Amino acid sequence: MTKQYINDTNLQTAMTEYDSEMALGHVAKTPNGHRLGTVTRVYDNTSGDGEQVYAVVKDPSTPRDQVKEVTVLFRGSTGPDKLLSNPADVWNDWAENDARLALRTWAQDHPNFTKDQDHSTGQLKASSRALKEIMEKYPHAKINIYGHSLGSMDAQYAMANLSPEEIQRIQKAYIYNGPNIYGLLNHQQQATIDLIKGRIHNYADPKDFISMVGRDLSKGSIDSVGMVYYADTKKQGMTDQHMTYGYQLDKNGKIKTLSSASTTAVNVTLAQMEQYKKLKEHLSSSGYNKNEKLFLDSEQATIISSGLSRVAHEGTEELKRLKANARQKAEEIYKSRRKVPFGFILSPSELEAAYAEGGLTYATTVGAIDEMFEPVVAKASQIEGDFTKLEKQIKSGIQAKLDRDRKLAGDFNQWTNMR
Repeated sequence: MTKQYINDTNLQTAMTEYDSEMALGHVAKTPNGHRLGTVTRVYDNTSGDGEQVYAVVKDPSTPRDQVKEVTVLFRGSTGPDKLLSNPADVWNDWAENDARLALRTWAQDHPNFTKDQDHSTGQLKASSRALKEIMEKYPHAKINIYGHSLGSMDAQYAMANLSPEEIQRIQKAYIYNGPNIYGLLNHQQQATIDLIKGRIHNYADPKDFISMVGRDLSKGSIDSVGMVYYADTKKQGMTDQHMTYGYQLDKNGKIKTLSSASTTAVNVTLAQMEQYKKLKEHLSSSGYNKNEKLFLDSEQATIISSGLSRVAHEGTEELKRLKANARQKAEEIYKSRRKVPFGFILSPSELEAAYAEGGLTYATTVGAIDEMFEPVVAKASQIEGDFTKLEKQIKSGIQAKLDRDRKLAGDFNQWTNMR
């Protein structure tokens, strides 16, 4: 049976990079047959560093300076099974890039690792040049970025190496199962990529070891390129896991993801701030009047206060789950104190007394968990309550202004519908 990628538009688009017929003039189609457009630029090991980058436009007959949108595909590693038929690509991808980047990423915690330095490889630099050339060829186009595996790393670096002005042309980016290279960027590159954090959708599979290079599951989107989503996947063989065959769709037809305070809650806020920036840019065309300034201030305050409240709530719930799990294990340990192991001659009561003499009591097991977690959970609940109260105060204050001013309320309603 032929393996199939899940029917997610963006993942399907990303996997088009593995089309074996990608060449100038080729009509690119996703694995499920959707037409993306025509390949108009190809960088296939042009530099000798193994980069494979493709530009796709809807209508190749459109003059370059009139093209409004370009899809850029960064291809991942050539499979080791192609060693005999394509040894140069396999060597460039795995030896010169994957292995080196993995070692550099793992070395980030070493005291001698230089933080504010560009730790990229030749292929990442070549991919960066390719993206810049594509953007120059289509000077007025918005750019959509896609990549998988090594292609994800190429895409991350190529975007980070743009200027702060150039990167604003990136409309969206979807990257899959690639290591996190944020720590390999210098401070300027990190600051640049963070400018569009809410436009970059960075999917990683915790069951795929390549995805998790440079990642800490608990940190989520923090210290990472873009908004990180950890896919809730089915277990597959090593290669299939990496190739996203373990991905699943949820009941809404979206990629099924794991939820935590550092991913879901943070990502919602980042996405809302991205909408806010677009709205702010739209309203800035003729300068801001008094009502527009008030609206933008209220939008920003609402997004931030709601985000703080959301993160605090998710964090509190996570602590409660940790406490419940730890307490359950402690209770199991405490209950086992009367279970006599095979071959022992002690009675259950004698065994319980021996455990107690050794320090295993209710107070030192279940009680210790309660003592450790309860003040932490209480403090988290208090912080959550404070942020929720602040959110309500901001929203009620805005509503009070709107209730007093019909013109302002009408303007707010109009601008809200522009989101």
